[in-house]
Amino acid sequence: MEITIKKDSDITIVYPSGRVDTLTAKNFEEGIMKIISDNKKIIISFSEISYISSAGLRVILVAGKKIASMKGQLALADMSEKIYEIFKMSGFDKILKIYPTYSEARSSFDK
Repeated sequence: MEITIKKDSDITIVYPSGRVDTLTAKNFEEGIMKIISDNKKIIISFSEISYISSAGLRVILVAGKKIASMKGQLALADMSEKIYEIFKMSGFDKILKIYPTYSEARSSFDK
């Protein structure tokens, strides 16, 4: 699993790729937490994620709580139907901001 980071003004876009599972969740969490420590507006694009396990979902939840405690914003975007279904089945679609596209996620942020 790899993480690519891009900036769009004051928004940091995180592009993880591959699988987020028990084997990769720790590295994913370390990478996300480092990004959060320096950024308050983050979009995670799931365009290159082929699978996410409960361990990966936990990382996203922890990241969301950390950003909220910093008065920051987190949005998730670009999920395949399969990945979105995992978020929906876990109920995470009710507690996290999920958008079909990066553009919609970006528009959701406070200016």
